[in-house]
Amino acid sequence: MTRIILLAALALGACTGYPDLGRGTATARADYPQLVPLTALLASAQTEQLTDPTLSRDLAARAQRLRTRAAAMRRSAVSDADIARMRAAIARNSG
Repeated sequence: MTRIILLAALALGACTGYPDLGRGTATARADYPQLVPLTALLASAQTEQLTDPTLSRDLAARAQRLRTRAAAMRRSAVSDADIARMRAAIARNSG
């Protein structure tokens, strides 16, 4: 019975058309992206300055938040006293 259901589902799936993958009229009329020299992009990336000061502040704040999170993740979630207690329990129970 399950084979019949599977075959019916496959047969119905084969009857569908291809989905529209973004080949609509807006995509067809869109311009190609502007090509810019790579050297200018690399130079601006190395100076670490952005043309929009708001974006620069936002990125700096986000970077600081990520650094803070990374520092918190590096800290142990278990205290030294708890580690000592667990090691003592392992030593007691291992033999």
